[in-house]
Amino acid sequence: MKIIRATIIFALIPLLAGYFIASAHGHKTANDTSLNFVTSPLLPTDRITLVENGNIISLTTSGVTSVPTHRPKLIEAAPLNNNFIGVDKQTNYASLYEFSSQGALVKTLQSGNTGNIDTMDWFTDPTISPNQQKIAFVSDKNKGKTNIPDNALFVENLSTGFVQEIAKPDPHSGGIAHPIWNPADQNNIIYDYYAYDQHFNPYSVIDSYNLQTQTTTQLTTRKQNAYQGSFSPDGKQLIFLERNNDITTKMYIADITATGLSNIHLIATGDFAYPEFSNTAHHIYYLEAQGNSGYNLYTATITGSSLINQTPLSTGGQLLANSGFVVSR
Repeated sequence: MKIIRATIIFALIPLLAGYFIASAHGHKTANDTSLNFVTSPLLPTDRITLVENGNIISLTTSGVTSVPTHRPKLIEAAPLNNNFIGVDKQTNYASLYEFSSQGALVKTLQSGNTGNIDTMDWFTDPTISPNQQKIAFVSDKNKGKTNIPDNALFVENLSTGFVQEIAKPDPHSGGIAHPIWNPADQNNIIYDYYAYDQHFNPYSVIDSYNLQTQTTTQLTTRKQNAYQGSFSPDGKQLIFLERNNDITTKMYIADITATGLSNIHLIATGDFAYPEFSNTAHHIYYLEAQGNSGYNLYTATITGSSLINQTPLSTGGQLLANSGFVVSR
């Protein structure tokens, strides 16, 4: 699933610089035109899941399926076996829910509503492990113990409900965002880590964490200011975004090695969010905006160091990039 994997909205910390650079590209103004989808350009290997006005939408070559949840503020939905998970983002908190295939609430995985505005929590950026047995998410739920209001990275075992903190945030940076599982390695998660340099300038890097060895590898550099990485289906390549000084973005593709990234190539420049690989080689999906408008969903082909055959999958109305989408089979 892959976000611009980094446009996560944390209403608790809107003035923090880490939050700003994580979400600046996601705050576009969507128009009031009806949103439509064209599914013929989708690859037959792919299913795209996203949310629009509280409806969980699935796109395949067979057409569009809409599942109403009756939760108009729902964002970040992803398929979990035959069900879905999603984030109900309210004004002062966000909760993580599981829904049935018909949109009925099955289970509250994590509730951010404590009943006290001073202690409410944020649970967002859920991502499901390849074996569908765990979810990773970010949350500020430990702020009462740590006195750090930023989002840390957690993993929950869906069978036992046990939650483990995986990575701590840099204090007052905006925290961690956009965790993504490696589809070829159940023990590997990447995520966006926000921090400040020695001159107090905010930046982000993409870190990789191994649950088995409990080790962290930094995949990108401070200078790259990278975020929203996504693995290829075989886990051998990474596609990610890099911020320009003019708030546009660059899209890169790289090979993954034991010590980091190699063979890094620029493939496109624009206003992108959430690039994700197709399950078919050399194809991707992503959100792109033109000017101060909302985002449209696109598919394209990677040929060498170029992005070609860019084709819109959404027309009419536009998507807000704080919800993102997920590519699955």
